Amino acid sequence: MSGNSPFNRSGLTRRSPPSTPTPQPGPPGPAPANMQQEEEPPKVIPTSDIQTWLKKIELNLQDVCSTSAEGKLNTDQKIRINNMCRSVGHLASQMAIEYQSLKNHAIQAYQARQAHQEKMDLVQRIQDLKQSIEESSRQVTGPSFADALKNNGTRYVQPSNISSVAIYPVDKLKSSEETKSLVQKIIRPDEMKLHVRGLRKIKNGGVVISTDSKEDVIKLKQSEQLTTSGLTVDEPQKRKPRIVVIGVPADMQEPEVLKCIYHQNLADKLQDWSLEKFMASTKLSHKSGKKDAETCNYIIEVSGVIRKALITNDRVFVNWSSCPVRDFTLVTRCFKCQLYNHAAKTCKMDINICGHCGEAGHSFKECTKKDEAPKCATCSHYKKQCNHQTGDAACPARQMAEKRYLNSIDYEGA
Repeated sequence: MSGNSPFNRSGLTRRSPPSTPTPQPGPPGPAPANMQQEEEPPKVIPTSDIQTWLKKIELNLQDVCSTSAEGKLNTDQKIRINNMCRSVGHLASQMAIEYQSLKNHAIQAYQARQAHQEKMDLVQRIQDLKQSIEESSRQVTGPSFADALKNNGTRYVQPSNISSVAIYPVDKLKSSEETKSLVQKIIRPDEMKLHVRGLRKIKNGGVVISTDSKEDVIKLKQSEQLTTSGLTVDEPQKRKPRIVVIGVPADMQEPEVLKCIYHQNLADKLQDWSLEKFMASTKLSHKSGKKDAETCNYIIEVSGVIRKALITNDRVFVNWSSCPVRDFTLVTRCFKCQLYNHAAKTCKMDINICGHCGEAGHSFKECTKKDEAPKCATCSHYKKQCNHQTGDAACPARQMAEKRYLNSIDYEGA
């Protein structure tokens, strides 16, 4: 793809998020050697137990004094015993006070240690998340979304003239490989003078043939060889294009925005389109932008006619605002297997494929070969030249995925 590719902007063309993007509670990895086991809180004696023991000591000392008073001791001996009992009681009380102080210090130290450990765990999780974000950013090369807006080159998709036809077996048990082999046996491109761009397998046992023109598609649809061989021929169902209107006032409601787009931009240009027809064929996909900001971006699904009318003007007027308008293109790359057009949460692969070295069995985060040159995991999967970074703008696998994406959109000859 060229430097003006609609896919070359961060925020719109991204790979799918990692299958575990949200940090989970607890340490994310092995703890340091001195923190491998969770520290237990200090064992302390409850204050009520200490008070009970002091009362028992006091009662025992009183018994000693009472016994000595009843015995055959002289006055000096009795006084000495009383003094010693009071001293023991005083020392026991002092010991209890010192223990209480040490207990409080131990509890405070434990709580401080726990708070420190929680902070260290949080720092580690933030570092892991930062690393994941940095790795994700490295996967998307080319100019940023803001740079794309400043670029004076082509700012919207130039649809290709490639046409496609989908061929499915009547027998639902047949595989795509069997259908492909059968099609290649009964169709002779040289005899039918077909300009075939590609033949690829799709789900439900089907294949898609891409051609240079609609005339080639008509020839295939009218082919008796296909229909008499247990195959059905049809044009693939295409999706509506999506555009992004940038900087829409956030305090405006969706119906109000769409009505402004119609009245201020389309009513005079497309006179055969009524407001009701426009609203029926237009759908808000989602909004994007910073939370609590004064403006946001509207990603809208429209017909090919509406898309062309809006995109060629470069701007859309919404009430008192003049908003840039662009094609919204998005090709997802799976974080787990590194292939395109699905997300990690729907991936059927059992193991991770590294986005740096291209090897199976670990993720980018766990890769030990980051000092070595990268190898594209996607191209490696297709046994193509892979001496470039996975997801690079010049990656043939990525460019093919982007072309397929554009060919899956119904631009209606725009």
